[in-house]
Amino acid sequence: MSQGPGELDVDDVGGYTVAKSYILDARKIMAYAASVNDTNESYFDDLREGGLKVHPAICFALQWNTRFRPDLPANPRAAPFGVHAETDLRIYQPFQHNQVVTVQGQLVARKKITPGVFSVDRFRMTNSSGALLAELDYNGITRGATLNGEDRELEPSPIRPSMDSAGIKPHWRADIFIPKHAGQQYTECADIYNPIHTEPSVAIAAGLPDIILHGSATKAHALTCVIDRCFDGDASRITRLCGQLRAMVLMETTISVQCLGIQENGNELQVFYQVINGDGQHAIANGVVCGTLSS
Repeated sequence: MSQGPGELDVDDVGGYTVAKSYILDARKIMAYAASVNDTNESYFDDLREGGLKVHPAICFALQWNTRFRPDLPANPRAAPFGVHAETDLRIYQPFQHNQVVTVQGQLVARKKITPGVFSVDRFRMTNSSGALLAELDYNGITRGATLNGEDRELEPSPIRPSMDSAGIKPHWRADIFIPKHAGQQYTECADIYNPIHTEPSVAIAAGLPDIILHGSATKAHALTCVIDRCFDGDASRITRLCGQLRAMVLMETTISVQCLGIQENGNELQVFYQVINGDGQHAIANGVVCGTLSS
């Protein structure tokens, strides 16, 4: 009989990851756009006035490579039971070509829920002057785990925008084919490595039917569609990206990015979206992209 994930420690809340700094040079900016086949010229023409624009989902790559807590003992029992449930990215200043970005994460919440333990890691991204550029909340569930204390939350999660009306038909949809090599392409170009996305032997051993596309890649594809259709291809207008990860996306299938509604809130445009996988299931539910009405 396999062991469960065991007990998680509430006293881990408040702890920080090891901070890392990155230079958003042309190589990194272009590679991330290439990871999801985004051909927007603003990510590739480094001769353009003002330099390259930066795909906002590059934050996922910065977060992934800054998640380490060497002060905590490894818990291999819990790893197979961890589920990436949701992300909430808030951008306060657009990222700039050749900007130095320093990233550090902090575990800001752990709570008992019916499936197990819900945790929130908040990654703050600052420029070389220390100004806050963005925050990324990475929300996860450790299924079957228990918590050795009461719920603890250092900082609340921001309220997600909601549509004024429900049940309306999609405004538009974009179908995207996920080729056989999509996992390898995203892994290497985005620098996000987890072998369940590239190696069938590892994926199947983990109980998956085959390798699956990274959840952040699915979100990046959706964000690309929204930027191109609703924000005139201008990534610098994006201020928020939310979405709950649900069903898997397999290689050699087609996903459908669907816009469910668009509304204005002051100078903010809010676009509500979902992503449906090849089996008709929600790969991303309750998705929202926010941005300025004009550049």
